[in-house]
This record gives sequence, C-alpha cells and structure tokens, in this order.
Amino acid sequence: MKNILAFAGSNSSRSVNKQLLEHAEQRFKDQKITLINLPDFDAPIFSEDLEKEFGIPESIQKLREQFDSHDAYLIASPEHNGMMPAFFKNVMDWLSRMDGSVFQKKPVMLMSASPGPRGGQTNLANMKAVFPHWGASAVFADFFVGSFHQTYDAGEKAFTNPDDEQRLLSAILDYEAHLANE
Repeated sequence: MKNILAFAGSNSSRSVNKQLLEHAEQRFKDQKITLINLPDFDAPIFSEDLEKEFGIPESIQKLREQFDSHDAYLIASPEHNGMMPAFFKNVMDWLSRMDGSVFQKKPVMLMSASPGPRGGQTNLANMKAVFPHWGASAVFADFFVGSFHQTYDAGEKAFTNPDDEQRLLSAILDYEAHLANE
C-alpha cells in the first residue's frame, strides 16, 4: 500500500477539479489517500526578492513536509488558457526552491476536468512534459473529462456516461499497477 497525496491545482471553492479528485479518491482500492486543500498553504507570488528577505514561507515548508511524507501524488488541475493555473504554478515555484525536486522521483497521476468540451487536454500535455523536470518519476496524464457540468451529476456524485467512469477506473488501475511495481 502506498500513501498518496491528493490535491487539486485550483484555488476555486467550486472547482470541478476538486469534485473530480474527490470522486477519483473513492475509486482507489489498495492505497491510502490523503486529500489536502492546496489553498490552505498560503503562498505569496514567488519573487527572489521575497525569498531573500523573508525565506521560504512557513506554509510552504509545511506543504513540503506533506510531499516528503507521501509515496505518490494524485493531482487534478484545471486549464487556464491552455496552461496550469498561475496559483498552481506559483506553489510549484516555491516548492522547487527547497531542493529543486518538487516530486522527489515519485510517481504522479494527473487528471483534468473542464466545463469546456476538451477537458483540459492542452494543460495535461503541458504538465506531462514539465513534471519530469520537477522530479516526477513517472506521469500518468490519461484521464480528462470535458463538459463537466453535463457529464457529472454532483448530487449523485456520478458520471452520467458510464464510459467516463470506465476510463477513470482504467486510469486508476494502471496507476495502482505502476505503484505496486515501485
């Protein structure tokens, strides 16, 4: 059993990616999932001047402790204009200042949900390319879902299309198989 740190790369209280993350978390069978709320870890906009004057924010140091104490990551990120949100990138910038390897050679599963039809596919491709530079040992970016408000029933906490649920379960099984071989 692996300890997986799970979070959404969003600072929105109504994030569809938080909903997706909570839905996915329930589908893991043999892992311990710790779900955190990334906005709870206050991070001013990164600046070398701020870092020089005040050091790494205490909240980012506490977040790093969470990263250090887990074996793998489950991340759901929205797409903002084809990229990860500035909020998420800012947190990664601060974490990278602590030793350069944000993900410490640990595996990551990436997901994205979007109210738009493409489901954040452009951002997933971008994250899949950048995460190895941030120290991820392996990246699974094979789950996305578009038109989230039409394809997911928040009241029932279920996808309206069984194919979406099956794709998610398949991605999770692939990730769990990878984790079993770590």
